[in-house]
Amino acid sequence: MLDYSNKKAPADLSAHENRAVVESRCGAARGDRTTEVSAQRSFLQRAYAVAAALPQAVRRSFGALSIKIVGWAYWKVLPQSENIYSLAAKEPADVWLANDWYVIPVAARLAREHGGIVGYDTHEFALNEYSHNLAWKFLKRPFVSRIEKSLIQTAPVCSTVSQGIADALQGVYDLNECPLVVRNVPNYQQVQPAERSGRLRVLYHGIVAPGRGLEACIDSVLNWREEFTLTIRGPAKDPYHKALVARIEGLGLSDRVRMVPPVPMTDLVNEAAAFDIGLFALPDHSMHNHFALPNKIFEYIMAGLAVCVSDLPEMENIVDTYGVGTTFHGMEPETIAAAINKFDEEKVNFFREKSLTAAQELCWEKEAKIMVNAYSNAVSKARA
Repeated sequence: MLDYSNKKAPADLSAHENRAVVESRCGAARGDRTTEVSAQRSFLQRAYAVAAALPQAVRRSFGALSIKIVGWAYWKVLPQSENIYSLAAKEPADVWLANDWYVIPVAARLAREHGGIVGYDTHEFALNEYSHNLAWKFLKRPFVSRIEKSLIQTAPVCSTVSQGIADALQGVYDLNECPLVVRNVPNYQQVQPAERSGRLRVLYHGIVAPGRGLEACIDSVLNWREEFTLTIRGPAKDPYHKALVARIEGLGLSDRVRMVPPVPMTDLVNEAAAFDIGLFALPDHSMHNHFALPNKIFEYIMAGLAVCVSDLPEMENIVDTYGVGTTFHGMEPETIAAAINKFDEEKVNFFREKSLTAAQELCWEKEAKIMVNAYSNAVSKARA
């Protein structure tokens, strides 16, 4: 098991070597240049080849050393974790629930030093979250893997947001039990149906960032029927926001595509209810994306929208099971446009009723029971 007790650097490492370890784990976050990443990748490939040729006993010794290094480096790479620990340590708790890999060492330390059990809830498949980014894949992924592999077994309750991710976690870490599936659904709320306007209003809401298919969605509007409009709502970094606005203007779509600021989470569903169709085009370039089941799908449903999303298995399963819309294969603008053009006012009304019915089941009031029961049983077992 990794030692995350914030000890000093291992005695058998020089200060120079310590810096190298930490810097290699932080490279992706600093945005290293492509040439540097290529050099690092080449070095790592040679290092892995040498390591593979070593006798097993030697490899085990290096493995034990790397565990000590990562355990020490965690508190240096993520210094805010010490603040989280200090604040949490003031509160008595039966369960220290870690939301994602970067705080599970904090939860493990709290449980060890203050009692209670560790819970692990991961809303991503962390090992593949940024696998399309070479710097992340070769520099940060090993760090994530060491942390998660060492500590996931210490959590009596492990949960994630989709069955695909749960199966992947069990396979990768050889877990005795498959993690719980607790979907990221909103609280139930009744919404005011959108007033008919003669236009069909399509909404994307969520983080506005590269890798979310927004360029393809904007380009697809060129092939939408005239009654459709697109609104993109969410937080965006200024350069990317400007790039999307320039794209919209360059295509002559300013009268049909709007970029609007985010709204508070508490208002998200009510604001979405003013639209007709919820859209999400997610590229299938990693296992992380392949098994994604984002909260926006359930927010669209809670808002009574027809759903139009990529045919990735977890999202497609929700759409097909509850009959709330349609899916499309691929990221070509023409494919997205063909899916949108399947809708008309009659179909939107049909799917709206389906979504409002599904929302009564796909709500936190029902989903929470899965998690509450699991932790109640785990705490009772720990006290026995």
